[in-house]
Amino acid sequence: MPFVRVIIGLILLSSCATKIRVPLNRMMAPETVGGEMNPEFELSMQQQLDGKVDISQNEPYPITFEPQSAMGYFMGLSLFESLDFTWQHTASAPSMFGFKWQFIGNSLSQTPAGHSMALAGSFGGNEHEIDGNPKVEFTASATDFSLIHGYWFSSFWQIYESVSFASYRYDGELSGSTSGDFVESGKLMTAALGTSLYAKPYRLKGEVAYTQADWSASGKDSYLSFALGLGFVF
Repeated sequence: MPFVRVIIGLILLSSCATKIRVPLNRMMAPETVGGEMNPEFELSMQQQLDGKVDISQNEPYPITFEPQSAMGYFMGLSLFESLDFTWQHTASAPSMFGFKWQFIGNSLSQTPAGHSMALAGSFGGNEHEIDGNPKVEFTASATDFSLIHGYWFSSFWQIYESVSFASYRYDGELSGSTSGDFVESGKLMTAALGTSLYAKPYRLKGEVAYTQADWSASGKDSYLSFALGLGFVF
């Protein structure tokens, strides 16, 4: 299937460029695609945290994070009417693989109406090297769980909101002009409000999200983020 080959290519390409980055927006509405083996794909411009190792501090060095805009990708592949396999990625962050289970409302293969609600979970992580002086080597692991609710005012206009809990951990080592270890873990709570316009096969989304983060080394912080996305339901 050409669509699946394109997705696999994007996964392999994006997995080769991992940096210390954490997504802030989810861009996930509650509806599954519906049916069996039907795909949904979305491109978005959203925000993420870009992490830099702070070598001015004592070892193990903390990571400081700054928000920046990035291209995001989302793919849903229906396994059953109410269950999707999902893949999420923002530029240079770990790819996240998981599921979305819709337990209230119609899927996108039916006529959306009224309330929709779903649970979603995803998992990711890998090892990576960033060349330079100093050279950075690290392992990353991540989990993300969301409760998502939406309401369709008509068959083409929806408002949705979500509450998400994510955890990230980075273990790494510097070598070269500066050497030593760095360790950073964080727990992030995100509340998001979004809207979507749907006219199959197109789906246009906008989202605003507020995130509170608690990092083990660099402390607590909060972020306000915005995103726009265009999806295709096949």
